[in-house]
Amino acid sequence: MHMRQRLKQHDLLPLQLVTAFAAVLFAVLYWQYAADAGDRTLLLGFRSGQDALQECFDSVPLVENKDIYQLDTNLYDVYISVFPTVDENGDMLDLSAFDRHSALDRSYNPALDCNIQILPEGQIPNSSLDLNRKNAAIRVRGSSTRGDPYKNYRVRLDPGAGDFFGQTILNINKDYHDISKVSTKLSTDLLAEMDNVAGFRSYFMRLWIRDASLPQEKQEFECQGMYIELEQPNKTYLRARGLSEDASLYKARDFAFSPNHALRNIDDPEYSEENFEEILGIRAGISHQKLLEMVDGVNDTSRDFGEVFAQYFNEDNYLTWLAFNLLLGHEDILNHNFLLYSPDNSQTWYFINWDFDTGLRFEFFESVRPESLRGIQKLMMVPLHRRYFQMPGNMEKLDAKMRGLLDTCITRERVTALVESYRPILDKLLVQEPDRSLLKYPPDQQASYLDNLYNGILHNYDVFKASSRYPLSGFVARPERNPDGSVQFAWEPFCSLEGLPITYSVRVYTDYNMENPVWEVTGLQETACRMEEGLPDGTYYVLVSGTDSEGREQISLEHVEGMDGEAFFYKDGLLEFSLG
Repeated sequence: MHMRQRLKQHDLLPLQLVTAFAAVLFAVLYWQYAADAGDRTLLLGFRSGQDALQECFDSVPLVENKDIYQLDTNLYDVYISVFPTVDENGDMLDLSAFDRHSALDRSYNPALDCNIQILPEGQIPNSSLDLNRKNAAIRVRGSSTRGDPYKNYRVRLDPGAGDFFGQTILNINKDYHDISKVSTKLSTDLLAEMDNVAGFRSYFMRLWIRDASLPQEKQEFECQGMYIELEQPNKTYLRARGLSEDASLYKARDFAFSPNHALRNIDDPEYSEENFEEILGIRAGISHQKLLEMVDGVNDTSRDFGEVFAQYFNEDNYLTWLAFNLLLGHEDILNHNFLLYSPDNSQTWYFINWDFDTGLRFEFFESVRPESLRGIQKLMMVPLHRRYFQMPGNMEKLDAKMRGLLDTCITRERVTALVESYRPILDKLLVQEPDRSLLKYPPDQQASYLDNLYNGILHNYDVFKASSRYPLSGFVARPERNPDGSVQFAWEPFCSLEGLPITYSVRVYTDYNMENPVWEVTGLQETACRMEEGLPDGTYYVLVSGTDSEGREQISLEHVEGMDGEAFFYKDGLLEFSLG
C-alpha cells in the first residue's frame, strides 16, 4: 500500500542527560510562567495563592503545532475493495448493506472488511499487489447524509497497514450537499493559519470502489468521483498538534449546553454510555464530572456569568470559533458540528470546529430566515451564547474578532489564492460523472460561483451586523388556562444591546400559516399578559414579538415544523399549544 510507514526511534539519550535537561527546562518554564502570572495579576485583578496559580493554568490560549499543516492540493486516487463480511449476528453482508442506511439513523452501522490503496493521481494498483487481502475496515459515517446515494465513509486501517500522513482512521467525505464543493477544503486550509483554534488536515481524493461479492468477471473499480479526506479527532489528532492526550474530547451530537438526563458521570448508577453518546460522542477521556460542572455553571443564574465564563472558557478561542463560523456561513452549530476539548490539568473548555460542508451557501441557497434571526441571533437558543452576549460589550468583541480575521487570515487575496489552487482538480473532476450530475449549477456557472466566494463571506459579515441590531430574543412559556377560564401568556425578556426600551406583542392563530388570527395585544411593557375571554378547546399558535424604540421587531426563538400532506413546513417564531 502506498502509505507512509511509521518511523521507530532507536537512539536514546543517556538517562542522566535526559534528567538534567528536564530539570533545566522545568526551571526555565517555571520562571517564564511566574512572569506571565504577574502580568495576568495586573490585568485581571489580585488573586492570592492557589487561586492565582489555577487562573494561570486555566486562562491559557489554545496553541497547537502549526508545523503539521502543509498546503496539499494534490489529488490522490483511492482504491477500496469491499469484501463480504460476517456481522456480529452471523449474517453475511456485502457492499449492498450500505444501501440500507437512512438519514439520521446511526443505529444501523455495519462495518465491512476491505482493502485500501492510496496512490498519487493517475496511478492504479500494481498487479502484483494482493487486492483481496484485508488491510482495513469500512463503514458509512455522518448523520443526515446516511441516506444519500453517495455515502461518506470511515476507513480504519489495520495494525501494520501503515498510515496516511499519520492517520490510521480516514474520514472520506463526498460532501454531497456542499454547493461550492470546496467548503471543507477551504475552511480547513484557512484554519491552518489562525491562532486560538485547532484545525484539520484535508486532502482531495478520487474514490474507486470494487464490490468483491460480485462474480470475478464483474469486479471492476467504479469511480465515485471527488471526495475530501478529513482528519479524525482523537488522541492521535491531539498528539500531532502538541495538545494534551490526557484530556476530555467530545463531539457534539445534540448538545446545547443545557442539562440533560442522559448526561451523567460514569459512577452514576443510571449512567448509560449509549445514551450519553446520543448527546456527546466521547472521543477521549473517561470521567465526565468536569463537563457536568461546566454545564451546571452555565445554567446557574444565581452566579455572575462573567465569572462562570472566565472559569470554564477561553474568550479568544470562543470568539475566534464563532467569528470563523459566522463568516464562512457554518450556521449549523446550534447543538452539533463542533468539538469540546479540555486538558486534564485545566477547567477550561476549548471549541474546535467540525463538519464544514454546510458553509459557503450564497445566492439561491442562502438562509431564508428573516433578517432578525440571521447571524448570531439563532444561537440565542443556547444558554451559553445567550448569557454571554447579554453582557455589555461582548457583541462588540465578536465584531472586532470578525473584522480582525478579515484583515489577517480570511483576506480576499488568501481566499482567491486557495480557490485558484483547487481549480485544476475541480476543472478535471466536476465535469465528469458522477460529480457533474450532483452540481447545483452547470460547470460554467459553478466556476462563477467560486469566483464570488469572497463577496459571499463579506455578505455574511454584513448579515451579522444587520441582525445584531435587533433585540436578542427569548423563549415563550406554554400558555395555560387559569381556573377562571382566562389564558395566561408569559415569555422571557428580550434584550436590546443598545439599551433601548422594548414593547411586546402577542398574537394567537388557529393555523401555522397565520391566516386566521383570534386574538392580539400590542404595546406591552411586561413579559406576561392574560387573555380574559379565554379560548375554546383546541390547538393554537402564538407569536410573541418584541420591538425596540427604533421599530426593529424581533420574534421569539420558538418554531413549528412538520408535514402538511406531502409538503414540509417550518415557521420561525411560532409556538404550538393545545387547550382542553
